[in-house]
Order: sequence, then structure tokens, then C-alpha cells
Amino acid sequence: MAVIVKSLIAALLATALGAVIYIQRDALNAARERVKRAEQTVRDQDSTIKTLTDTAAKTRRAAAKLQATNDHIAATLTERENLIESLQHDNATIRSWADTPLPDAIARLRERPAATGAYHQRLPDNQPVQSAGDGA
Repeated sequence: MAVIVKSLIAALLATALGAVIYIQRDALNAARERVKRAEQTVRDQDSTIKTLTDTAAKTRRAAAKLQATNDHIAATLTERENLIESLQHDNATIRSWADTPLPDAIARLRERPAATGAYHQRLPDNQPVQSAGDGA
């Protein structure tokens, strides 16, 4: 009977060891799958980061180009304003022309943001812009 008990204990130990090995193997396979998914997630995130970095660099270059264009336009505007001012100081004909008040119709146009491009909105129907021939 002692041999049977020893055999049963040995079988139970072998079964328990087999069960532990099976459980450990399943846990190892699950961990490997999690590692693979985590690695794929990291690769996807790296790709997204690279795309965002490239897009940010392109945006910075475009903004710098726009700023350079803006600076050039501002410099040209300043140069032209200075030229006009110097012409007004130097030339009496231009000075008298520049000091002449604008006709009322043109003055009204300058007061309307829609006509000067300050914002894009239709002029109200009840206040149409008068034509140039309607007595200045």
C-alpha cells in the first residue's frame, strides 16, 4: 500500500508540476503578445511623432516665409510713404493736390469698411453707395 500512496503522490506532484508549467507557458505567451502590442504601439506613436514634427517644421518654415514677406511689404510701404511725404514737401503742386479735400462721395466710400476691404460684408440695401455722378 505504501507503494500505491507513493505512486499517487508522485503522480499528483507530476500533475501539479505539469499544471504549473502549462499556466506559466500561457502567462509567458500572453506576456509576449502584450510586448508585441506595446512595441507596435510605440512604433505607431513614433511614426505619429515624426509626422507631427515634420508638419510643425513645415508650418514654422511657412510662418517664417510669411513673416519675411510681411516684413518686405511693410518695408516697401514705409519706403513709399516716405517717398510720398518727401514729394509733398518738395513739390508745391503735389502738396496742394494732397491738401485738397476728397469729394463727398469718395469720403463716404472711405468711411465704409466694406468698400475699403476692412471686412467682407454686403452693404445694407437701405444705404447703397452713391455713384460718382451724384453730385460731389
